[in-house]
Amino acid sequence: MNAELRYEGVQSSTLDRIRCNRHDDSGNAVVPRRSGGGEPLRCCLTIAGAGENIALVAYRPMTAGGPYAEVGPVFIHTADCAAPDAGSFPIDFRDRRAALRPYDADGQMLDGVVADPGTGEVELKRLFEDPAVDTVQVRNVVAGCWNFTVRRQG
Repeated sequence: MNAELRYEGVQSSTLDRIRCNRHDDSGNAVVPRRSGGGEPLRCCLTIAGAGENIALVAYRPMTAGGPYAEVGPVFIHTADCAAPDAGSFPIDFRDRRAALRPYDADGQMLDGVVADPGTGEVELKRLFEDPAVDTVQVRNVVAGCWNFTVRRQG
């Protein structure tokens, strides 16, 4: 089975709420800053260029509850930005090492794999060959921070 996949950053409704309220869902104030360049943005799934208006906020990517529903730091633009192309692997993340964590529909982690630069798409398709896999979180290898979530289309 070769699943059609959907790539998701921070949900637009969550971004709207955080930007409007000027704090994240954990109560941390949104503190705008200029990017130094290189920060992975989880709103549009791009890498920031120098001088962009960004903020570091706390975010919980797991929609199901449970012990794996952790909250972690993510960079976002402080203003509206282009939504990521949900139909393709984010180009700015292709040449980065990543930890791929598959979860079942109940939010339990099934396995894990480290994808070398350029292999993330192949590894994701392999993980989704298992029908028990509901979502895969793509994470930073060193810091463990969530980058984006992948799920089957439909």
